[in-house]
Amino acid sequence: MSAALGVPWGERFFVVCSDVHGSAKAWRRLEAYLGGASFLLHCGDLFYHGPRNPLPEGYDPKGLGELVRSAPVPVVLVRGNCDAPVDQLMSSPRVMVDRFAFWWDRLTGIAAHGDDFSSFRQEALAGGFRLALSGHTHVASVVREGDTVFVNPGSLSLPKGKDPASFGVVASSAVFIVNLDGEVIHSEPL
Repeated sequence: MSAALGVPWGERFFVVCSDVHGSAKAWRRLEAYLGGASFLLHCGDLFYHGPRNPLPEGYDPKGLGELVRSAPVPVVLVRGNCDAPVDQLMSSPRVMVDRFAFWWDRLTGIAAHGDDFSSFRQEALAGGFRLALSGHTHVASVVREGDTVFVNPGSLSLPKGKDPASFGVVASSAVFIVNLDGEVIHSEPL
C-alpha cells in the first residue's frame, strides 16, 4: 500500500474505515489498499444504509457480508447506530463490539462509532489514549487535542462535507486520510 500511494508510512500500518452502509462496491475498492496492513478496523454502520441516507452505490449487504468474512486481513467491527443484531449474523464469525481498545506498535487506541461523541471524547481523554477512532458523521477529520489524536476516516460510500469517500491509514509516526483514488487528503503526525 505505501509504495502504491507513494506515502512514507513505512512497513507497519493498519487501515480504519467507517460507514460503508451496505456498499459492496466501496468495500471492494478499499480492499485494493489492504496489502500489508496489520488489520482493518471498521468504526460502525456496516450493512444498513440508515433511514436518513440514500441507498449507496453498489448497495449489496449480502455480498458485503461475504466480502467481510473473506477479507485478506483480520477485521475488527465496531457497532454503529445503524447496526442491528442481525448484522452480527451477516458478519459472522466476526464479532461487533461497542468499544475496541488496543495497543499497537507502541500506540494506545480506542474506537467507537461516535454517535455519542461527547462521551467518547471524554473516555478517550480520561484514558490517556493516543488515538481515538470513530465514524458516524461521514466527514473525514484528524484533530489533535492534547496528546490524543481524534480520527474520523469519513465514509467509504456516503461521504458528507467537502471530502470524497475516504478511509484512514494509521502508521507508527502519522495518521493519514486517503480517498479511494489513493490520494492523501489529511495527515497528522503521531
